[in-house]
Amino acid sequence: MTDQQNDAAVDYDGLMQAHLYRVFGERDTIKRTAAIRELYAEDVVVYEEGVEAVGYAGVDHVVDAVLSKAPPIFVFGTYGPAVGHHGVGRMRWHFGPADGPPVVTGLDVVEIVNGRITTLHVFIDPPAA
Repeated sequence: MTDQQNDAAVDYDGLMQAHLYRVFGERDTIKRTAAIRELYAEDVVVYEEGVEAVGYAGVDHVVDAVLSKAPPIFVFGTYGPAVGHHGVGRMRWHFGPADGPPVVTGLDVVEIVNGRITTLHVFIDPPAA
């Protein structure tokens, strides 16, 4: 199978949407743990400014740090579908009250190997001036 055929088999949008909603947006730890194990490689590495986390526990720790500081009415959303090629995908997202403007926006960039996320780079947009 050529690289192009392998790339065509990757559902960048499906995987990245699931990563955002089923992991980063999931407050139920049992559901989140199951999704982490399904969507990420066991040795996944998460990079955020000032943060580097490894493995399933690392992902869970990063997510818990985000959700524990946010009001329960905050939800994630996306700006269009995720796109990718050659095993790298990107998706723009927002986080804030379900019925209000976003409080935080950013971009996730992932590397995907064998249908699972192996690296996640989270870029937080600077606040609007």
